[in-house]
Amino acid sequence: MKKSKKIFTRFILFFGKKYFPTKVYSFILFLRSFKKFKKEINKKKSEVKFSENLDEINQFEYKITSQNNEDGIIDYIFKGIPNNKYFVEIGFDLHEFNTLNLIKKGWYGKLIEQDKGECLALTNLLKYFFPESRTKILNQKIYQDNINKIVLSDTEEKIIDFFSIDIDGNDYWVIKNLDLEKINVICCEFNSWLGRDVKKTIPYNRDHKFNNDGYFGASLLALSELLDSKGFDLIAVESSGTNAFFVKKKFSNSFKILSPLKSWRSVHRFDTKDQVKKITNNLKNLKFTEL
Repeated sequence: MKKSKKIFTRFILFFGKKYFPTKVYSFILFLRSFKKFKKEINKKKSEVKFSENLDEINQFEYKITSQNNEDGIIDYIFKGIPNNKYFVEIGFDLHEFNTLNLIKKGWYGKLIEQDKGECLALTNLLKYFFPESRTKILNQKIYQDNINKIVLSDTEEKIIDFFSIDIDGNDYWVIKNLDLEKINVICCEFNSWLGRDVKKTIPYNRDHKFNNDGYFGASLLALSELLDSKGFDLIAVESSGTNAFFVKKKFSNSFKILSPLKSWRSVHRFDTKDQVKKITNNLKNLKFTEL
């Protein structure tokens, strides 16, 4: 029964996307996501760490609605930095993303995602569960030549307290082209498959698609050097080895500045030995840009 129900749901979603009016299709997505979304936003805090030999800041990690333990690090950072509770996040999963816990606390901002279905569903979910939220959801694909227009529009007089990016591809090139003057804190995913002591990124490709094969993003060292040149210091690497946090240098004295070489962590523990071997071998045959 459960398998047949999934098949029926997939059929309805496919049919609805193609033939139903947008309002009807978005309502179907809302109903489909309602129960899980409600469960996620009411989850209890988890403080499980994913690595050993952590930095001091990792003791403040926890997970509620972030993918890993980003919620706790975000909370800790903004206890030490004045803010207006405004964020921009690029790339989100419907039930887990870095700013969902901030929305629960009254923050607002922009959520940007290229998947139309995710955007339609989340628009209705936020209206239902957080009707006072002023958060805008934009269905856009991000490129290095549109990043500033999309992120900075309607923010002329605002400081972006927290900026999070996870687009599984051209992250390095997008960040390189982004005007960071009005951004105070950055969270970005790095590609731990590339290793600790290399400065690499994928070449810029407007049509890049994430295939879970290790070919995405940039190394931690590459991102750290880029953001250092743009006025930011590395202050946290979340224990899962997925995201790194950077603060504007004028706030750095509130935190311990980290070395990307010493604080690098791997996500390989999530994969089987066969998967690790497959991705490692695959990376040898792929083209990366040395920085």
